[in-house]
Amino acid sequence: MDRISVRGLNVRETDTGDFDKIITLVTEEYGKLTVTGKGVKSLKNKNMAACQPFAFSNYILRRSKKFWYVEEAELLECFYGLRADLDRLSLAAYVCDVLGDVSVENAPEPALLRLTLNTLYAISTRPKTAMELIKAAFEMRCSAECGFCPELSFCAECGCEPSGDMYLDVMNGRILCADCKPKAEKDAEMTEGTARLYYIITPAVLFAMRYIVSCPQERLLSFSLPEDDMYILGKVTEGYLINHLEHSFNTLDFYKSFLL
Repeated sequence: MDRISVRGLNVRETDTGDFDKIITLVTEEYGKLTVTGKGVKSLKNKNMAACQPFAFSNYILRRSKKFWYVEEAELLECFYGLRADLDRLSLAAYVCDVLGDVSVENAPEPALLRLTLNTLYAISTRPKTAMELIKAAFEMRCSAECGFCPELSFCAECGCEPSGDMYLDVMNGRILCADCKPKAEKDAEMTEGTARLYYIITPAVLFAMRYIVSCPQERLLSFSLPEDDMYILGKVTEGYLINHLEHSFNTLDFYKSFLL
C-alpha cells in the first residue's frame, strides 16, 4: 500500500526542522502510525490545523520507502477548550501519552481510541472541578480495555462478598478483605522478589471502580463521589495504571504540579 486514508488522533510530535515534524497518530484502522508532516508547521500549509497536537483528523498518507508522509489532512475535532488553561492542557497531554504508550502498530484498538476522544472532549468542556473524576475514570477504564482490569467481584482469598473497606492488591489485580490481607502479605514476604502494593478502598470507591469498568462508554462519567472518596479513587486508579505500565509520565508529573 503506497497510499492510505485513515482517521487518527495526534498523540505526540517531534520537531525535525523549521517547518517539519514527526507525528505519532493512533488510528482507527491501523493502530499506531509514525508519520512525517512536511511543512505542516508553516502558517501557509493547508494541513497545519489538522496536524496540531490533540487534533483528530482525516489523513491521506503516502508511503515512500519505509516512511509515511502526510499528503492531505482534514480536521475533524481540535478540542479547543483544552487550551483554556494549563491544567486542562497538561491532563490532555497525559491522556494522550498513555494512549500512545499502550497502542501498537497494526493493532487497531477502537475502544481505547474512543475512550481517549471522549476523555479529551470531557476535559475541554466540563468544569475544572470535574478534572480528577475524568482522570480517574480514564485510568480505570484504560486498564480494563488493555486487559489488566482487577477482579473486583469478591475477595480473591476467601471468596467473600465485599463488606466494609477492602484492599486492592495492585500487583496481583485483585481485592482482599481485611481478614485475608495479612495472610496475603505474609505469603508475599515468603516469595523472594515479589513486589507488594495495597490500597485501602471504601465501599463507595469499590462501587465506582466496578461502574467504570462495566458501564457503557457514553455513561462513563455519570457518577459522583464525596471528596474523600474521590481522593482515594484518584490515588488508586493512577497507582494501578502506572504500576501495570511499569513507568510514569512526565506529563502526569506536570499535571500534578498544578494540584499542589
